[in-house]
Amino acid sequence: MSRTRKIVINGIVQGVGFRPFIYNLAKKYSLNGFVSNTSEGVIIETNASDDIFNEFLNDIKLKKPPQSEISSIKISDTEEKNFDDFKIIKSISNDLVTTSIPADLAICSDCINDIFDSSNRRYLYPFTNCTNCGPRFSIIKKIPYDRKWTTMSSFDMCDECAEEYSDPLNRRFHAQPNACPRCGPRVWSFKNKKLIYDDEAINFIVDEIISNRVVLIKGIGGFHIAANPFDENAVKELRKIKSRDFKPFAIMVSNIDSIKNYVFISDSEMNLISSPKAPIVMLKKKNRKIFELVATSLDSVGVMIAYTPLHRIIFKKLEDRGFKNPLVMTSANFKDEPLVKDNSAAKKLFSNYPVLYHNRDIHNRIDDSVLMVDRFNNIRITRRARGYVPNSINVNSDFKDHIFAAGADMKNCFAFYRHGEVIISQHIGDLEMVENRNFYIKSYKNFKKLFNFLPFVAVADMHPGYYSKQITEGFNFKKIFYVQHHISHIYSVMAENNIDDDIIGVAFDGVGYGLDGNIWGGEFFVIKNRDVKRAAGFNYFKLPGGDLCSSEIWRSFLSIFSSNRGFVKSFLKDRVDPKNVDIVFNMMDKNINSPLSSSVGRIFDAVSVLVTGSVISNFEAEGPMKIEALAYKKVKGFYDFDINENGGFYSILIDRAVDEMIYDYKNGRADEISARFHRGIVKLIKKICIKLSEENKIKRVAISGGVFQNKFLINLIQEEFRKSGLNIYLNSAVPSNDGGISLGQIYYYLKNISKLNHGNLIE
Repeated sequence: MSRTRKIVINGIVQGVGFRPFIYNLAKKYSLNGFVSNTSEGVIIETNASDDIFNEFLNDIKLKKPPQSEISSIKISDTEEKNFDDFKIIKSISNDLVTTSIPADLAICSDCINDIFDSSNRRYLYPFTNCTNCGPRFSIIKKIPYDRKWTTMSSFDMCDECAEEYSDPLNRRFHAQPNACPRCGPRVWSFKNKKLIYDDEAINFIVDEIISNRVVLIKGIGGFHIAANPFDENAVKELRKIKSRDFKPFAIMVSNIDSIKNYVFISDSEMNLISSPKAPIVMLKKKNRKIFELVATSLDSVGVMIAYTPLHRIIFKKLEDRGFKNPLVMTSANFKDEPLVKDNSAAKKLFSNYPVLYHNRDIHNRIDDSVLMVDRFNNIRITRRARGYVPNSINVNSDFKDHIFAAGADMKNCFAFYRHGEVIISQHIGDLEMVENRNFYIKSYKNFKKLFNFLPFVAVADMHPGYYSKQITEGFNFKKIFYVQHHISHIYSVMAENNIDDDIIGVAFDGVGYGLDGNIWGGEFFVIKNRDVKRAAGFNYFKLPGGDLCSSEIWRSFLSIFSSNRGFVKSFLKDRVDPKNVDIVFNMMDKNINSPLSSSVGRIFDAVSVLVTGSVISNFEAEGPMKIEALAYKKVKGFYDFDINENGGFYSILIDRAVDEMIYDYKNGRADEISARFHRGIVKLIKKICIKLSEENKIKRVAISGGVFQNKFLINLIQEEFRKSGLNIYLNSAVPSNDGGISLGQIYYYLKNISKLNHGNLIE
């Protein structure tokens, strides 16, 4: 017996060919009814017998479009209706927004074939797309995802494009950015102050690249700066623009085969870099001198494939003219500022350089995502942005109200919670910069509008000086709760793995405001019975000059190695003005601007000074990145750390390890220090986790924090713990750095609601 049912499907089901999929599936089963996009998701109403309906529903789950993600399916009986056909009807918009917005997708193989087929009307057209690829989040202004709510609304489709758009059997059916050379966006540039368009403009930019000029190219989420990575003058000019003397740049290649001569690439890495998300993937160089101009003294380089039609066309034209090099492809911004997305800003800021513009406006700027694959084929995210945002992360909670999480100040990403899922913003950056703070506020307002978020409460870091905290306090929430930084790191891992309680947490990073007012960064927690206890940590050392230690890393070296002042003075003699060394020792002795810290990040900085001789960090984690490249050396033994127990708290002392490092340095084994140090850190983590496990009867360990972006470290940790009897969990869906903090803040709130007003870990 046939009856009428309503199906509401939520998740990433708009802009990915879901409605034509449903239409064709309904035709297969001879069903009548309709399918529509709404603010709540995709709604289907149909008449069917129980058997046919169940087959239809099963096919939806099993055969859904490849870029779609179903987070929920709700089925209900509705009043009986007599449908005479199955139709795709006009989208329905209301104030209840529960659906998700699709992320931007790399060009698909079908569209690649179109742009390189000389008989195709989209031959060499740089804005070719279909339901399987192209811009999504970067162009959307409002849900539901319809053309009129995107930046494509100003382009009226020609008859041929309109026919494709209206044909349920065409892969461009309801592809919202659908366009062609007759009706769609165009590229242009200025050559000798003369405005040039389309193919002429692209050819001009190609000529400039071949001439080793630095150029700008507008992409999906913003402008890129591009250059020949093997031309010293071009890279120097690029570094001058970015005020970035040593920080590595990413490389773009036309295809996977073109990079295999330079780097090692596993099947997992190949699948990731070639996926529709098309992130930057960190790949190990075949020789450390390869790409030395763009990734100096490092053993790896970030690589992405050409992910837009425009990029593909540029590479094809370059190759046709004999230029077969990869390209540096880095965000068009000045140091630590937001990515440039508007034509007017690019013209104003980069007037001295050739620029390839286009007139498909970018509503939501978004940078490239950065990932790596560990030796166990797990994906680890460093920067979560294009291809991943605004995809949601499901969490184990049925809490009904919306929550806002402010995130941290470095590598900021904020987040919203609704109905069991967390939607995290694109990478915002360092809130020390006023431009990023403005970007934060604008993005917050945009997310609220897009998803109709009405947050019940806000959660922020407890650091009294954080801009994220101050900005959130200005949003006029009824209630704001404050969670300790490193506890948020651990809860981010718990959120990803749906763990509510009973876990040991290890949080190592650069800085985080501790509950005792000191700077934490080398902490072990026991989370049991909804209580969070700091159970172990590195013994405090002084940071003379405070935040200066993050750039003038010789200060951390001086402090951490100060048990042997004679050696420190001798080592720094030709590297730092001796007067400054004496001043810093005096600051420590008199406790002048020398806050206490347990930061493992600063310990890594100090060790990098000893190993490399570099006393200044030109970019965040430069020293640790350099010694990570040296950690692979095969050595015997590791540096041990003493552990003192006092009142149930384990203090970790670094003195013995420091003495051993100095001994190795003096005896000509400086090249072995990094390997022994890394191994010692891993042995220490394992030793303390086993102690805490035995004492608390807990078998799970969550590991997070910026230190664990170190690929060598996380590979060795996973290897070491394999036979420990403990199960370890690391971040995968969000970065282990501060980009994952907002997820942890939300999950801490969800799992500790009953104690929020009197717990000892929040204000």
